[in-house]
Amino acid sequence: MKEKDLYVEFEPQRSVYYVEKEDNSFGPIISGSQLSANYLDDFWMKKRNLEAALRKQIIANEISPIFYYMTLQEMGPKDLASRVGMSMRKLQKTFRPEQFKKLKIEKLRVLADIFNIPVSNLFQTFLIKDENREKLIIEQATTKNEFYSITKVSVK
Repeated sequence: MKEKDLYVEFEPQRSVYYVEKEDNSFGPIISGSQLSANYLDDFWMKKRNLEAALRKQIIANEISPIFYYMTLQEMGPKDLASRVGMSMRKLQKTFRPEQFKKLKIEKLRVLADIFNIPVSNLFQTFLIKDENREKLIIEQATTKNEFYSITKVSVK
């Protein structure tokens, strides 16, 4: 590949590539990532749309938070079932809200640990308007009580 064909101006993500230079020699150039430069915004838009669609399904009582987090974290049911220590059939039942309600707190804690969230996040969602997102800092801290967390919201 020629140097002029590869070079992309994208400062946040840069890489070194070895390419054919104009004088037919080979050497390194520093270029931005073509994927990041061309498709990153599209990826984040699709991710936000997926999250909004899943959130609407939780609000409408169509899916459980387990399905919500599993999908957002790009896990498959088989992977999640093996991490939780459940059969896939039993796990898939918990994707329905009426079965989610029957889970014991200890199983919810295991799921929250897998999703890397506090247990309380299985029961609530924080929504931030896009125009305010840059102004806020949201921190969630665990406590010695594994079922209780503290959420701090502050302004930059």
